[in-house]
Amino acid sequence: MAAIESDETCCGKSEACGQTCHNQSKNCDEECISQSKEPCHVGISQPEGQPLFLSKFLEDNRTPEDVLTASRVVLPNVDVVSYSGYITVNPELEHNLFFWLFPAKNAKSEKPPLVLYLNGGPGNSSMIGLFEEVGPLKVGPDGEIAEKSTHWAKDFSLLFVDNPVGVGFSFCKPDTELKTNLAVADSLYEFLIQFLQLYPQFQQNDLYLGGLSYAGKYVPAFAHKIHQEQTTEEEPPRLLVNLKGIFIGGGFCSPEKMLPVFPEFLTAVGMLTERKKEAMVDKIQYSIDKSRHLAKHEEAVTDIVDIVFGNSRRKLGYEEVDNLLITKEYEWHFEHYLNRPEVQHALHVRPTQYTKCADKMPLTMAGDFFSGVVSELELLLENYKVLMFSGQMDLVVSTLMTEHLLSDLSWSGRDDYLQADKVTWKDKHGEVAGYVTKVNSFTRVVIRNAGHRSAIDQPEWTLEMITKFINDEDFSRPTN
Repeated sequence: MAAIESDETCCGKSEACGQTCHNQSKNCDEECISQSKEPCHVGISQPEGQPLFLSKFLEDNRTPEDVLTASRVVLPNVDVVSYSGYITVNPELEHNLFFWLFPAKNAKSEKPPLVLYLNGGPGNSSMIGLFEEVGPLKVGPDGEIAEKSTHWAKDFSLLFVDNPVGVGFSFCKPDTELKTNLAVADSLYEFLIQFLQLYPQFQQNDLYLGGLSYAGKYVPAFAHKIHQEQTTEEEPPRLLVNLKGIFIGGGFCSPEKMLPVFPEFLTAVGMLTERKKEAMVDKIQYSIDKSRHLAKHEEAVTDIVDIVFGNSRRKLGYEEVDNLLITKEYEWHFEHYLNRPEVQHALHVRPTQYTKCADKMPLTMAGDFFSGVVSELELLLENYKVLMFSGQMDLVVSTLMTEHLLSDLSWSGRDDYLQADKVTWKDKHGEVAGYVTKVNSFTRVVIRNAGHRSAIDQPEWTLEMITKFINDEDFSRPTN
Protein backbone atom coordinates (compact mmCIF):
# COMPACT_ATOMS: atom_id res chain seq x y z
CA MET A 1 0.00 0.00 0.00
CA ALA A 2 1.14 3.52 -0.68
CA ALA A 3 2.97 5.36 2.07
CA ILE A 4 1.71 8.86 2.88
CA GLU A 5 3.81 11.82 3.89
CA SER A 6 1.86 14.87 4.95
CA ASP A 7 3.26 18.09 3.50
CA GLU A 8 3.27 20.94 6.00
CA THR A 9 4.11 23.58 3.43
CA CYS A 10 1.38 25.63 1.82
CA CYS A 11 0.17 24.40 -1.57
CA GLY A 12 -1.01 27.84 -2.60
CA LYS A 13 -4.72 27.05 -2.47
CA SER A 14 -5.46 28.08 1.09
CA GLU A 15 -7.13 31.33 0.06
CA ALA A 16 -9.55 29.45 -2.19
CA CYS A 17 -10.37 27.13 0.68
CA GLY A 18 -10.72 29.97 3.12
CA GLN A 19 -8.37 28.27 5.59
CA THR A 20 -4.66 28.14 6.24
CA CYS A 21 -2.83 25.07 5.08
CA HIS A 22 -1.43 24.15 8.48
CA ASN A 23 -4.97 23.66 9.78
CA GLN A 24 -5.51 20.74 7.37
CA SER A 25 -9.14 20.72 8.40
CA LYS A 26 -11.77 18.29 7.17
CA ASN A 27 -14.06 21.10 6.08
CA CYS A 28 -11.32 22.59 3.96
CA ASP A 29 -10.73 19.35 2.10
CA GLU A 30 -14.40 18.67 1.56
CA GLU A 31 -14.90 22.13 0.10
CA CYS A 32 -11.85 21.68 -2.12
CA ILE A 33 -12.97 18.39 -3.60
CA SER A 34 -16.58 19.52 -4.09
CA GLN A 35 -15.31 22.53 -6.06
CA SER A 36 -12.54 20.57 -7.81
CA LYS A 37 -9.79 22.59 -6.12
CA GLU A 38 -6.52 21.22 -4.93
CA PRO A 39 -6.65 19.92 -1.33
CA CYS A 40 -4.77 22.08 1.14
CA HIS A 41 -2.32 19.35 2.08
CA VAL A 42 -0.95 17.65 -0.97
CA GLY A 43 1.99 15.43 -0.18
CA ILE A 44 2.12 11.98 -1.70
CA SER A 45 4.92 9.50 -1.47
CA GLN A 46 4.15 6.23 -3.20
CA PRO A 47 6.82 3.56 -3.52
CA GLU A 48 7.62 2.83 -7.15
CA GLY A 49 5.43 0.05 -8.49
CA GLN A 50 3.19 -0.17 -5.42
CA PRO A 51 -0.56 -0.02 -6.15
CA LEU A 52 -2.85 1.96 -3.87
CA PHE A 53 -5.40 -0.30 -2.18
CA LEU A 54 -7.82 2.09 -0.53
CA SER A 55 -9.94 -0.58 1.18
CA LYS A 56 -7.08 -0.87 3.65
CA PHE A 57 -7.77 2.71 4.67
CA LEU A 58 -11.22 1.67 5.86
CA GLU A 59 -9.80 -1.25 7.82
CA ASP A 60 -7.27 1.06 9.47
CA ASN A 61 -9.84 3.79 10.17
CA ARG A 62 -7.87 6.34 8.18
CA THR A 63 -9.44 9.75 7.70
CA PRO A 64 -11.03 11.12 4.51
CA GLU A 65 -8.13 13.58 4.38
CA ASP A 66 -5.70 10.65 4.24
CA VAL A 67 -7.69 9.18 1.37
CA LEU A 68 -7.61 12.45 -0.58
CA THR A 69 -3.90 12.87 -0.03
CA ALA A 70 -2.99 9.32 -1.01
CA SER A 71 -5.27 9.06 -4.05
CA ARG A 72 -4.54 12.45 -5.61
CA VAL A 73 -3.39 12.15 -9.22
CA VAL A 74 -0.56 14.47 -10.25
CA LEU A 75 0.26 14.35 -13.97
CA PRO A 76 2.58 16.74 -15.83
CA ASN A 77 0.78 19.42 -17.85
CA VAL A 78 -2.63 18.46 -16.43
CA ASP A 79 -4.51 21.18 -14.55
CA VAL A 80 -7.45 18.95 -13.66
CA VAL A 81 -7.99 17.72 -10.11
CA SER A 82 -8.56 13.97 -9.91
CA TYR A 83 -8.15 10.93 -7.65
CA SER A 84 -7.57 7.27 -8.39
CA GLY A 85 -6.81 3.93 -6.83
CA TYR A 86 -8.11 0.43 -6.20
CA ILE A 87 -11.05 -0.74 -4.14
CA THR A 88 -10.92 -4.39 -3.13
CA VAL A 89 -14.35 -5.97 -3.60
CA ASN A 90 -13.29 -9.56 -2.89
CA PRO A 91 -10.10 -9.95 -0.82
CA GLU A 92 -10.00 -13.73 -1.08
CA LEU A 93 -10.00 -13.68 -4.89
CA GLU A 94 -7.99 -10.44 -5.02
CA HIS A 95 -10.74 -8.70 -6.97
CA ASN A 96 -9.63 -5.07 -7.23
CA LEU A 97 -11.59 -2.47 -9.19
CA PHE A 98 -9.69 0.56 -10.47
CA PHE A 99 -11.40 3.95 -10.48
CA TRP A 100 -10.54 7.48 -11.59
CA LEU A 101 -12.57 10.29 -10.04
CA PHE A 102 -12.95 13.84 -11.37
CA PRO A 103 -14.79 16.22 -9.00
CA ALA A 104 -16.98 18.79 -10.75
CA LYS A 105 -14.77 21.61 -11.96
CA ASN A 106 -17.36 24.40 -12.18
CA ALA A 107 -20.06 23.14 -9.86
CA LYS A 108 -23.19 25.31 -9.80
CA SER A 109 -24.33 23.72 -6.56
CA GLU A 110 -22.66 22.71 -3.31
CA LYS A 111 -23.33 19.05 -4.02
CA PRO A 112 -23.16 18.49 -7.77
CA PRO A 113 -24.46 15.14 -9.03
CA LEU A 114 -22.05 12.21 -9.08
CA VAL A 115 -22.07 10.35 -12.40
CA LEU A 116 -20.62 6.83 -12.43
CA TYR A 117 -19.69 5.85 -15.99
CA LEU A 118 -19.07 2.35 -17.38
CA ASN A 119 -18.04 1.14 -20.79
CA GLY A 120 -19.27 -2.15 -22.15
CA GLY A 121 -17.81 -4.76 -24.44
CA PRO A 122 -17.86 -6.94 -22.46
CA GLY A 123 -14.20 -6.19 -21.89
CA ASN A 124 -13.92 -2.49 -22.73
CA SER A 125 -12.02 -0.33 -20.27
CA SER A 126 -13.84 2.75 -18.99
CA MET A 127 -10.73 4.72 -19.83
CA ILE A 128 -12.31 4.80 -23.30
CA GLY A 129 -15.17 6.76 -21.76
CA LEU A 130 -12.72 9.01 -19.96
CA PHE A 131 -10.39 9.87 -22.82
CA GLU A 132 -12.61 9.48 -25.88
CA GLU A 133 -16.21 10.01 -24.81
CA VAL A 134 -17.33 12.10 -21.84
CA GLY A 135 -14.25 12.59 -19.64
CA PRO A 136 -12.15 15.74 -19.34
CA LEU A 137 -8.84 14.50 -20.77
CA LYS A 138 -7.56 13.72 -24.25
CA VAL A 139 -4.26 12.34 -25.53
CA GLY A 140 -3.17 13.68 -28.90
CA PRO A 141 -1.17 12.01 -31.69
CA ASP A 142 2.01 13.47 -30.20
CA GLY A 143 1.33 11.68 -26.91
CA GLU A 144 0.60 14.92 -25.06
CA ILE A 145 -2.33 15.08 -22.67
CA ALA A 146 -4.68 18.06 -22.42
CA GLU A 147 -8.10 19.04 -21.12
CA LYS A 148 -10.95 18.88 -23.63
CA SER A 149 -13.02 21.98 -24.28
CA THR A 150 -16.25 19.94 -24.03
CA HIS A 151 -16.70 17.33 -21.31
CA TRP A 152 -19.06 16.28 -18.53
CA ALA A 153 -16.80 17.00 -15.55
CA LYS A 154 -17.54 20.71 -15.41
CA ASP A 155 -20.97 20.61 -13.76
CA PHE A 156 -20.93 16.96 -12.68
CA SER A 157 -18.45 14.82 -10.79
CA LEU A 158 -17.37 11.88 -12.95
CA LEU A 159 -16.36 8.47 -11.64
CA PHE A 160 -14.92 6.01 -14.15
CA VAL A 161 -14.57 2.36 -13.13
CA ASP A 162 -12.71 -0.34 -15.07
CA ASN A 163 -15.32 -3.08 -14.92
CA PRO A 164 -15.45 -6.01 -14.38
CA VAL A 165 -12.24 -7.26 -12.79
CA GLY A 166 -9.83 -8.33 -15.48
CA VAL A 167 -10.60 -5.26 -17.62
CA GLY A 168 -8.26 -2.29 -17.96
CA PHE A 169 -6.35 -1.68 -14.75
CA SER A 170 -8.75 -3.78 -12.64
CA PHE A 171 -7.38 -7.20 -11.77
CA CYS A 172 -7.98 -10.45 -9.92
CA LYS A 173 -6.44 -13.85 -9.31
CA PRO A 174 -6.05 -15.84 -12.54
CA ASP A 175 -9.19 -17.61 -13.71
CA THR A 176 -11.47 -15.88 -11.17
CA GLU A 177 -13.06 -13.39 -13.58
CA LEU A 178 -16.79 -12.85 -13.18
CA LYS A 179 -19.03 -14.78 -15.53
CA THR A 180 -22.50 -13.33 -14.97
CA ASN A 181 -24.16 -9.95 -15.00
CA LEU A 182 -25.51 -10.58 -11.50
CA ALA A 183 -22.00 -11.15 -10.18
CA VAL A 184 -20.86 -7.91 -11.83
CA ALA A 185 -23.72 -6.04 -10.14
CA ASP A 186 -22.72 -7.45 -6.74
CA SER A 187 -19.12 -6.42 -7.35
CA LEU A 188 -20.08 -2.89 -8.37
CA TYR A 189 -22.34 -2.49 -5.36
CA GLU A 190 -19.52 -3.46 -3.01
CA PHE A 191 -17.31 -0.98 -4.83
CA LEU A 192 -19.85 1.83 -4.49
CA ILE A 193 -20.42 1.35 -0.78
CA GLN A 194 -16.69 1.43 -0.07
CA PHE A 195 -16.18 4.40 -2.38
CA LEU A 196 -18.82 6.45 -0.53
CA GLN A 197 -17.24 5.48 2.80
CA LEU A 198 -13.81 6.54 1.55
CA TYR A 199 -15.14 9.78 0.03
CA PRO A 200 -18.02 10.67 2.38
CA GLN A 201 -18.38 14.13 0.82
CA PHE A 202 -20.32 12.42 -2.01
CA GLN A 203 -22.79 10.52 0.17
CA GLN A 204 -25.50 13.19 -0.06
CA ASN A 205 -25.00 13.95 -3.75
CA ASP A 206 -27.50 12.73 -6.33
CA LEU A 207 -26.11 9.62 -8.01
CA TYR A 208 -26.56 8.69 -11.66
CA LEU A 209 -25.29 5.43 -13.16
CA GLY A 210 -24.69 5.17 -16.87
CA GLY A 211 -22.72 3.77 -19.73
CA LEU A 212 -22.54 2.55 -23.27
CA SER A 213 -23.35 -0.57 -25.27
CA TYR A 214 -22.91 -3.77 -23.20
CA ALA A 215 -23.02 -1.52 -20.13
CA GLY A 216 -26.70 -1.47 -21.05
CA LYS A 217 -26.69 -4.76 -19.15
CA TYR A 218 -24.32 -3.71 -16.36
CA VAL A 219 -26.11 -0.47 -15.45
CA PRO A 220 -29.69 -1.76 -14.96
CA ALA A 221 -28.42 -4.78 -12.99
CA PHE A 222 -26.27 -2.50 -10.82
CA ALA A 223 -29.13 -0.05 -10.21
CA HIS A 224 -31.47 -2.95 -9.46
CA LYS A 225 -28.98 -4.26 -6.91
CA ILE A 226 -28.88 -0.84 -5.23
CA HIS A 227 -32.68 -0.73 -5.17
CA GLN A 228 -32.88 -4.17 -3.58
CA GLU A 229 -30.30 -3.39 -0.92
CA GLN A 230 -31.82 0.01 -0.12
CA THR A 231 -35.43 -1.16 0.13
CA THR A 232 -35.12 -4.52 1.87
CA GLU A 233 -37.10 -4.80 5.08
CA GLU A 234 -34.92 -7.55 6.53
CA GLU A 235 -32.13 -5.24 7.67
CA PRO A 236 -31.09 -1.62 7.14
CA PRO A 237 -28.67 -0.94 4.27
CA ARG A 238 -24.98 -0.61 5.05
CA LEU A 239 -25.10 2.92 3.69
CA LEU A 240 -27.85 5.04 2.15
CA VAL A 241 -27.29 5.52 -1.58
CA ASN A 242 -28.93 8.55 -3.17
CA LEU A 243 -29.63 6.94 -6.55
CA LYS A 244 -31.68 9.26 -8.78
CA GLY A 245 -31.48 7.67 -12.19
CA ILE A 246 -29.66 5.82 -14.94
CA PHE A 247 -28.69 6.57 -18.54
CA ILE A 248 -27.79 4.14 -21.30
CA GLY A 249 -26.34 4.91 -24.73
CA GLY A 250 -26.71 2.39 -27.54
CA GLY A 251 -27.65 -0.13 -24.88
CA PHE A 252 -27.28 -3.85 -25.57
CA CYS A 253 -29.85 -4.45 -22.85
CA SER A 254 -31.32 -7.70 -24.15
CA PRO A 255 -29.19 -9.38 -26.83
CA GLU A 256 -31.67 -12.20 -27.27
CA LYS A 257 -34.47 -9.76 -28.13
CA MET A 258 -32.43 -7.16 -29.97
CA LEU A 259 -29.97 -9.10 -32.14
CA PRO A 260 -32.55 -10.52 -34.59
CA VAL A 261 -33.42 -6.91 -35.50
CA PHE A 262 -29.77 -6.07 -36.31
CA PRO A 263 -30.10 -6.76 -40.08
CA GLU A 264 -33.19 -4.53 -40.39
CA PHE A 265 -31.21 -1.29 -40.20
CA LEU A 266 -28.56 -2.56 -42.64
CA THR A 267 -31.34 -3.35 -45.09
CA ALA A 268 -33.09 -0.01 -44.56
CA VAL A 269 -29.92 1.92 -45.49
CA GLY A 270 -29.25 -0.18 -48.57
CA MET A 271 -26.44 -2.42 -47.30
CA LEU A 272 -28.30 -5.74 -47.50
CA THR A 273 -30.78 -7.24 -49.91
CA GLU A 274 -33.93 -8.81 -48.52
CA ARG A 275 -32.50 -12.24 -49.24
CA LYS A 276 -29.27 -11.49 -47.39
CA LYS A 277 -31.25 -9.97 -44.53
CA GLU A 278 -33.29 -13.12 -44.05
CA ALA A 279 -30.16 -15.24 -44.18
CA MET A 280 -28.50 -13.09 -41.51
CA VAL A 281 -31.59 -13.24 -39.30
CA ASP A 282 -31.51 -17.03 -39.54
CA LYS A 283 -27.82 -17.13 -38.61
CA ILE A 284 -28.37 -14.88 -35.61
CA GLN A 285 -31.32 -16.90 -34.37
CA TYR A 286 -29.37 -20.13 -34.84
CA SER A 287 -26.55 -18.74 -32.68
CA ILE A 288 -28.99 -17.68 -29.96
CA ASP A 289 -30.61 -21.12 -30.00
CA LYS A 290 -27.18 -22.76 -29.91
CA SER A 291 -26.49 -21.00 -26.63
CA ARG A 292 -29.98 -21.38 -25.17
CA HIS A 293 -30.71 -25.01 -26.06
CA LEU A 294 -27.32 -26.65 -26.63
CA ALA A 295 -25.26 -24.70 -24.06
CA LYS A 296 -22.62 -24.02 -26.71
CA HIS A 297 -22.13 -20.56 -25.29
CA GLU A 298 -18.63 -19.73 -26.47
CA GLU A 299 -19.32 -20.99 -29.98
CA ALA A 300 -22.52 -18.94 -30.13
CA VAL A 301 -20.81 -15.73 -29.00
CA THR A 302 -17.99 -16.28 -31.50
CA ASP A 303 -20.59 -16.63 -34.25
CA ILE A 304 -22.36 -13.40 -33.24
CA VAL A 305 -19.12 -11.42 -33.11
CA ASP A 306 -18.31 -12.63 -36.60
CA ILE A 307 -21.80 -11.83 -37.94
CA VAL A 308 -21.85 -8.30 -36.53
CA PHE A 309 -18.21 -7.25 -36.79
CA GLY A 310 -16.47 -9.72 -39.11
CA ASN A 311 -19.15 -9.52 -41.78
CA SER A 312 -19.12 -5.73 -41.67
CA ARG A 313 -15.38 -5.67 -42.29
CA ARG A 314 -15.33 -8.36 -44.98
CA LYS A 315 -18.44 -7.51 -46.99
CA LEU A 316 -19.57 -3.99 -46.11
CA GLY A 317 -16.19 -2.23 -46.28
CA TYR A 318 -16.20 -0.90 -42.71
CA GLU A 319 -13.10 -0.99 -40.51
CA GLU A 320 -15.34 0.04 -37.61
CA VAL A 321 -19.09 -0.42 -37.36
CA ASP A 322 -19.86 2.34 -34.86
CA ASN A 323 -21.21 4.88 -37.33
CA LEU A 324 -22.94 4.53 -40.68
CA LEU A 325 -21.15 7.67 -41.90
CA ILE A 326 -17.62 6.61 -40.87
CA THR A 327 -15.88 3.59 -42.39
CA LYS A 328 -12.46 4.10 -40.78
CA GLU A 329 -11.42 3.24 -37.24
CA TYR A 330 -11.24 6.02 -34.67
CA GLU A 331 -7.69 7.14 -33.89
CA TRP A 332 -7.10 6.78 -30.17
CA HIS A 333 -3.78 7.49 -28.50
CA PHE A 334 -4.47 7.07 -24.78
CA GLU A 335 -3.50 3.38 -24.61
CA HIS A 336 0.19 4.10 -25.18
CA TYR A 337 0.02 7.00 -22.73
CA LEU A 338 -1.41 4.79 -19.97
CA ASN A 339 1.47 2.37 -20.42
CA ARG A 340 4.09 4.94 -19.51
CA PRO A 341 5.69 3.93 -16.17
CA GLU A 342 5.48 7.47 -14.77
CA VAL A 343 1.76 7.67 -15.66
CA GLN A 344 0.97 4.33 -14.04
CA HIS A 345 2.86 5.46 -10.94
CA ALA A 346 0.83 8.70 -10.86
CA LEU A 347 -2.39 6.68 -11.15
CA HIS A 348 -1.39 4.44 -8.23
CA VAL A 349 -1.79 1.26 -10.28
CA ARG A 350 0.36 -1.84 -10.34
CA PRO A 351 2.85 -1.95 -13.23
CA THR A 352 1.03 -3.72 -16.04
CA GLN A 353 0.54 -3.90 -19.79
CA TYR A 354 -2.63 -1.87 -20.06
CA THR A 355 -5.01 -2.68 -22.92
CA LYS A 356 -8.24 -0.86 -23.68
CA CYS A 357 -10.05 -4.11 -24.39
CA ALA A 358 -9.80 -7.49 -22.64
CA ASP A 359 -10.37 -9.70 -25.67
CA LYS A 360 -11.15 -12.84 -23.69
CA MET A 361 -14.01 -11.26 -21.72
CA PRO A 362 -16.82 -12.01 -24.24
CA LEU A 363 -15.99 -15.71 -24.00
CA THR A 364 -15.53 -15.52 -20.23
CA MET A 365 -19.09 -14.20 -19.95
CA ALA A 366 -20.43 -16.27 -22.84
CA GLY A 367 -22.83 -18.24 -20.67
CA ASP A 368 -24.60 -15.01 -19.73
CA PHE A 369 -24.05 -13.07 -22.95
CA PHE A 370 -27.52 -13.42 -24.48
CA SER A 371 -29.51 -12.87 -21.29
CA GLY A 372 -31.18 -9.50 -20.80
CA VAL A 373 -32.17 -7.08 -18.06
CA VAL A 374 -35.82 -6.63 -19.01
CA SER A 375 -37.29 -7.11 -15.54
CA GLU A 376 -34.65 -4.83 -14.04
CA LEU A 377 -35.45 -2.09 -16.55
CA GLU A 378 -39.17 -2.41 -15.87
CA LEU A 379 -38.62 -1.91 -12.15
CA LEU A 380 -36.30 1.05 -12.71
CA LEU A 381 -38.78 2.74 -15.05
CA GLU A 382 -41.32 2.77 -12.22
CA ASN A 383 -38.97 4.09 -9.55
CA TYR A 384 -36.18 6.22 -11.06
CA LYS A 385 -35.36 8.59 -13.86
CA VAL A 386 -34.27 6.66 -16.96
CA LEU A 387 -32.61 7.99 -20.11
CA MET A 388 -32.04 5.76 -23.12
CA PHE A 389 -30.33 7.41 -26.07
CA SER A 390 -29.18 6.27 -29.50
CA GLY A 391 -27.04 7.73 -32.22
CA GLN A 392 -29.18 8.05 -35.33
CA MET A 393 -26.36 6.44 -37.37
CA ASP A 394 -25.51 3.66 -34.90
CA LEU A 395 -24.79 0.47 -36.82
CA VAL A 396 -24.10 -1.78 -33.82
CA VAL A 397 -27.21 -1.12 -31.70
CA SER A 398 -29.51 0.72 -34.06
CA THR A 399 -32.53 2.80 -33.11
CA LEU A 400 -34.66 -0.03 -34.49
CA MET A 401 -33.12 -2.51 -32.04
CA THR A 402 -33.72 -0.19 -29.11
CA GLU A 403 -37.30 0.59 -30.11
CA HIS A 404 -37.99 -3.14 -30.48
CA LEU A 405 -36.85 -3.63 -26.89
CA LEU A 406 -38.83 -0.66 -25.55
CA SER A 407 -42.04 -1.80 -27.22
CA ASP A 408 -41.84 -5.07 -25.30
CA LEU A 409 -41.27 -3.62 -21.82
CA SER A 410 -44.16 -3.86 -19.37
CA TRP A 411 -44.45 -0.70 -17.29
CA SER A 412 -47.12 1.85 -16.44
CA GLY A 413 -46.05 4.30 -19.16
CA ARG A 414 -45.77 1.80 -22.00
CA ASP A 415 -48.97 2.71 -23.85
CA ASP A 416 -48.34 6.43 -23.49
CA TYR A 417 -44.81 5.97 -24.83
CA LEU A 418 -45.95 4.01 -27.86
CA GLN A 419 -48.53 6.70 -28.69
CA ALA A 420 -46.38 9.73 -27.90
CA ASP A 421 -45.05 12.12 -30.54
CA LYS A 422 -41.38 12.90 -30.81
CA VAL A 423 -40.26 16.44 -29.95
CA THR A 424 -37.66 18.05 -32.19
CA TRP A 425 -34.75 19.08 -30.01
CA LYS A 426 -32.74 22.11 -31.15
CA ASP A 427 -29.52 23.42 -29.69
CA LYS A 428 -28.79 27.03 -28.75
CA HIS A 429 -27.90 27.84 -32.36
CA GLY A 430 -31.23 26.55 -33.64
CA GLU A 431 -29.65 23.45 -35.14
CA VAL A 432 -31.60 20.20 -34.90
CA ALA A 433 -29.75 18.06 -32.36
CA GLY A 434 -32.16 15.14 -32.20
CA TYR A 435 -35.59 13.81 -31.38
CA VAL A 436 -37.02 13.22 -27.92
CA THR A 437 -39.90 11.32 -26.36
CA LYS A 438 -40.65 11.83 -22.67
CA VAL A 439 -43.17 9.87 -20.64
CA ASN A 440 -43.28 10.19 -16.86
CA SER A 441 -39.66 9.84 -15.67
CA PHE A 442 -38.52 8.12 -18.88
CA THR A 443 -36.66 10.03 -21.58
CA ARG A 444 -35.83 8.59 -25.00
CA VAL A 445 -33.39 10.54 -27.20
CA VAL A 446 -32.14 9.97 -30.74
CA ILE A 447 -29.07 12.12 -31.46
CA ARG A 448 -28.74 13.32 -35.05
CA ASN A 449 -25.61 12.47 -37.07
CA ALA A 450 -24.18 10.36 -34.24
CA GLY A 451 -23.15 6.73 -34.18
CA HIS A 452 -22.68 4.17 -31.44
CA ARG A 453 -20.37 6.49 -29.50
CA SER A 454 -22.51 9.61 -29.58
CA ALA A 455 -20.19 11.60 -27.34
CA ILE A 456 -17.37 11.23 -29.88
CA ASP A 457 -19.47 12.20 -32.88
CA GLN A 458 -21.56 14.92 -31.19
CA PRO A 459 -19.87 15.94 -27.92
CA GLU A 460 -21.76 19.22 -27.42
CA TRP A 461 -25.18 17.72 -28.06
CA THR A 462 -24.46 14.74 -25.85
CA LEU A 463 -23.39 17.06 -23.04
CA GLU A 464 -26.53 19.16 -23.51
CA MET A 465 -28.63 15.98 -23.41
CA ILE A 466 -27.21 14.69 -20.12
CA THR A 467 -27.48 18.18 -18.60
CA LYS A 468 -31.15 18.48 -19.54
CA PHE A 469 -31.84 14.98 -18.27
CA ILE A 470 -30.18 15.47 -14.89
CA ASN A 471 -31.57 18.97 -14.40
CA ASP A 472 -35.09 18.04 -15.57
CA GLU A 473 -35.03 20.62 -18.35
CA ASP A 474 -37.45 20.73 -21.27
CA PHE A 475 -35.90 19.49 -24.54
CA SER A 476 -38.39 21.53 -26.54
CA ARG A 477 -36.76 24.71 -25.24
CA PRO A 478 -33.31 25.65 -26.60
CA THR A 479 -30.47 25.82 -24.07
CA ASN A 480 -29.22 29.35 -23.47
